[in-house]
Amino acid sequence: MKQRVVELTEFGKAENMRLVEADIPSPASGQIVVKNNAIGLNYLDTYFRSGLYPWPNEEKIKVLGSEGVGFVHSVGKDVKDFKEGDKVSYVTPVGAYAEYALINAAHAVQIKIKVNDFDVVASTLKGLTTHYLLHLTFNLKPGMTALVHAAAGGVGQLMGQWGSEIGATMIGTVGGPEKAIAAKNAGYHHVIDYNDKDFVAEVIKTTNNQKCDVVYDSVAKSVFPGSLDCLKPRGLWALFGQASGPIVDFNLGLLSAKGSLFVTRPTLFSYIANRDEYNNASFELYSRIADGRLKAAIHDKMPLEKIVNAHNLLEGRKTKGALVITL
Repeated sequence: MKQRVVELTEFGKAENMRLVEADIPSPASGQIVVKNNAIGLNYLDTYFRSGLYPWPNEEKIKVLGSEGVGFVHSVGKDVKDFKEGDKVSYVTPVGAYAEYALINAAHAVQIKIKVNDFDVVASTLKGLTTHYLLHLTFNLKPGMTALVHAAAGGVGQLMGQWGSEIGATMIGTVGGPEKAIAAKNAGYHHVIDYNDKDFVAEVIKTTNNQKCDVVYDSVAKSVFPGSLDCLKPRGLWALFGQASGPIVDFNLGLLSAKGSLFVTRPTLFSYIANRDEYNNASFELYSRIADGRLKAAIHDKMPLEKIVNAHNLLEGRKTKGALVITL
């Protein structure tokens, strides 16, 4: 049997992706094949596409894509957690842009809560990222103050809602008035449009010069080193993305000069490597989506044929929420 997949012909621009026909794969030991109902789009996909991140497998066709939802089509040898027909979501470095995705079973989780498929792919990778950033990378507590860059993005909107639920004061930065409205609606107590105002000065004014306990930064280059200037002494800079480009030649001496600061560059896969932790984080996320405590903001739904357009929208930072790929 054949399926449609998005092939990456060479590393670089979005236009290097094309829709092709390929065989439905057979799972090897420790793998499953998932018949996708919907696919998510994340900045992680652009990092692998551009060659910024090294390609993680030796498959003949390079298939991008980091999350999806569907039913288990087939299971490989030694897979104990899943059987054919199970409803699952998954996060994976690559491989999701297909009708049938071949993934490691360790990257999937059963969905045992009634939740909409589009909400799942709008929130899984972003929501699991939100969970580890707020609870594990830094244990955000009531009364603390957090600064979140790209507050109107997929992760940003979940961060605002979940951080507010915790009881922290949430400050978000955005680029433009429409994004400011989206961030405010996502639970941020203070929203700063960095196209209009100096975000460092605004953070200092907003906090009465007390600054922030933690800065969650998925933007990187364009907000550096300002992010460090927003932190209290011994505060944490959690750099988990680089939408505006990577930070190079970072001088560790800045951390001492600006108040004995901490910095970390976390990645989701380090936080879901343990099955129990993965299951728990997924439950915490999906239960909040199901009962309305978290709302997954969907910017648009686009068919698989429009994947190039979707990448260009994301990288152009023209989205307010998640892009969902339909099949």
